[in-house]
Order: sequence, then C-alpha cells, then structure tokens
Amino acid sequence: MDTIPQLAAALQSAFDAEVERIGRRTGLIRRARKFTAVLLLKVLVFTLLRRPGAQLKDYVTTAAQLGLTVSPRAVRKRLTPRLVAFLREVLAHVLKRTAAAAPVKTALLGRFTAVYVGDSTAVVLPDECRDEFPGCGGKSNSGRAALKLQVVWELCTGELTRLLIEPGRRSDTASPAVAAIPPAGSLSLWDLGYFNLKRLATWTAHGAYWISRWPSGTAVLDPDDTPWDLGGRLRRHRWDGPLDLWVALGAAQRLPGRLIALRVPAEVAARRRQRAYQKAQKSGLTPRAEHLEWCDWTIFVTNCPADLLTWQEVVVLYRSRWQIELLFKLWKSNNGLAAHAGHGSVAWRMAEFWAKLIAVIVQHWLLLTTTWSDPRRSLRRAAAVLRDWMALLMEALADRRRLIDILTRMQADIAARARVDLRGKEPSWSQLLSDPLLLEYTY
Repeated sequence: MDTIPQLAAALQSAFDAEVERIGRRTGLIRRARKFTAVLLLKVLVFTLLRRPGAQLKDYVTTAAQLGLTVSPRAVRKRLTPRLVAFLREVLAHVLKRTAAAAPVKTALLGRFTAVYVGDSTAVVLPDECRDEFPGCGGKSNSGRAALKLQVVWELCTGELTRLLIEPGRRSDTASPAVAAIPPAGSLSLWDLGYFNLKRLATWTAHGAYWISRWPSGTAVLDPDDTPWDLGGRLRRHRWDGPLDLWVALGAAQRLPGRLIALRVPAEVAARRRQRAYQKAQKSGLTPRAEHLEWCDWTIFVTNCPADLLTWQEVVVLYRSRWQIELLFKLWKSNNGLAAHAGHGSVAWRMAEFWAKLIAVIVQHWLLLTTTWSDPRRSLRRAAAVLRDWMALLMEALADRRRLIDILTRMQADIAARARVDLRGKEPSWSQLLSDPLLLEYTY
C-alpha cells in the first residue's frame, strides 16, 4: 500500500457489511438494537487503541463519540461468548485485507526480492481455554492455557505476510508459518527455534536465501566431507578477522553453507555465561562446559555467498530480526495485548484479547502508511502519536474524503514527532542498513 486513499479503503473494508453478516451468523446481533455489529466493533477497537487498559466507562465514552448513548451495564451485557466468536471471525475477515507500503529498499535490502523475518510470541490465557489452547505449564502450574502468534513480516514493504494463531504448546519448528517456500531471490531470517537443515536445503534448491545462527551440536564438515572439530578450529584461528568459509552442515544432510564465526568481547561472553548459570540453576543443574565455551563466539550460517554479502552485511541483516521483537514489544507494552483485566468473566477477558489483536492489525496498517517511507521511523513513537488521533479517525471512517484528510494530517504529525535520532555511538538499525561498516563488532 503506497497511498493514503488505499489505506482509507482498507480501513473502511475492515468495518464493512461483512461485519454485520458475521454478527448475525455468530448470534451476536439477533434483532435491530442500538448496537449494530459494526458500531460495537468500532467501540471495542478504537477504545482499546486509545486505552489498552480500558474500563467500562471508556467504552461508554467511545460510544458517545460515535453518537450512541449507552450505560456501562449495556456494554457489560455484550461481553459474552457470542462476542468472542464474533471477534474471532472478524479477525479472519481483517487478515484477508493485506496492507503494504511502497517498497523502501536500502542498497542492502534491495539485493533481495523480499526480506522476511519470522518469529512467535506467546500470550498466556485464562486456564478455562486450555482445551483449545494448551500451554506448556510450569512448576507453579501456571501457563496451562496459552497461544502463540506466529508472524512473518516483510521488511521492504512492512506487510505482515502471515499471522497464525497456534496452541502455546506447539513447537516453532513444526509451525505452518515456516512451511511455505520463500520466493526465489528473497532472504529469510528466523531464530534457532525454527532451524531445520532439510527445510533450508529446500529453500536453497528453490533459489531463496537464508541466514541463521549456528545451532550448537550441528555437525560441520569440510566441503570434501571431512568432519571438523569446530571448537578446536576456532581456538587455532588467528583473530585478525572472522572465520569465514564454506562448509557442509549436518552429518547426514551435508547442506552447503557459509560459516561466519566472530569472537565476542569478554564482557559479552561473561554475560552469556551468567545467563547460562541462572537458567540451569532454575532446574537444579549446572551448564555443560561445552556450552560455556561456545559463549565466546557468535556463529552464523548462510547460503549467501561473499560476493552477495560481506560478513558485516550478514551480521547487520541478521540483526534485522530484532525488528520483529520490537514489534511484539509494541503490541504487548503499548497495546497491552498480553494483559488481561483482573476482573470480569473469561468471555470478557477473551473478547478484549481478540479485539486488541484486531486493533494491532489496524494500527499496523496506519503505521505503514504514515511512517514506512522514512528509514528513521520509530513505530513505538508513531503509535503513541496515533492515540491522539483516534477520536477523529473513528468519526471519519464513514466519509472517505474526510478520512483521507485526517490520515494526511496524521501523517504530517507523525513525521514531525516519531523519528529515531542519528547516533554516533551504537548506530541505529537504519544507519547500519545504509552503511554496514558502522557495525561496532570486536573480533
């Protein structure tokens, strides 16, 4: 999506006649009353965009701004299992409406047809949801119900190409989110939880590129199939630069790949070892000596040749994976996606969750159109600015011309208030994409 008129059309389509049909189909609306399905959806979504920790009085205020006078009791009566079913179907309806900005490609991103970053984030649910969304549990028997949001994000256009909802217990490596073969010429960035040599071999065979961290224990062989003692090789390496060479990965798979190993600063290695001890102690264990030794290195594997990416560019691109962590942080911290009101029924809490998920999708569309063309964008700051515009935005939804005017003015406000400052020390992601040689990495 590269124009405000297109965004206006997408926003209106998220609150269209299909929402009314969903309302009737789920039994939410059985006869004409004050609340139509569309009006109720607007009240929920725009209240939660403005106040993630909304109380009943906040929904009442939003309804009044939309021309409907209701009482807190009237709102409470609609927080039912039927509303939950309605919102889940509306989410599927909204996710069919894709939104993307005009591709903004730096010289580095522009070497690929697309750059995909994928990951998951977990949300703990009320225990009553454990049959549909079993969690992993824990020693305190918490987390018995949880779901995972599996997200694939295209960093050139900003499009959320996939958003899947899965049981919290499901392993990342088995997720359908990572099952699709990326297009030829694209680059995919996933963390170790998704690492699978057979999958990477398929991607390579179809002309798609990938970068991953090296999973400790994965066999490394010379191209002539001679097994390596990687730890010994690293200890012998003269550290006038990273170890950067082609190898074969996997004792059985023997996937050709490029291995890039960098020694981390001593303080970084020390922090890693401290975390390893803390994690092991929770289970009454001590970390293995081999694991502690690997804390001295950061090791990447990729099928991108050196004439496509330098080692600095590989590091910078893999660091781009952090952007999806920032997106999840935005959804959870700014939008309260994982927070539940301490009061209210399970239906109330789940209705708010599904409404918040719809809200963050709408918010993402707004952020794409208003910020994506600026490499120095700050989605967190832009989302804070958006809250100031919610009342005007929801009132203008039915009037395309007025909606376009509001979006245009909102875009100018965000451009003035939501940029990342240029930094001489610890350059930002946008600075590193423009000049990977700014990378501060001791090896």
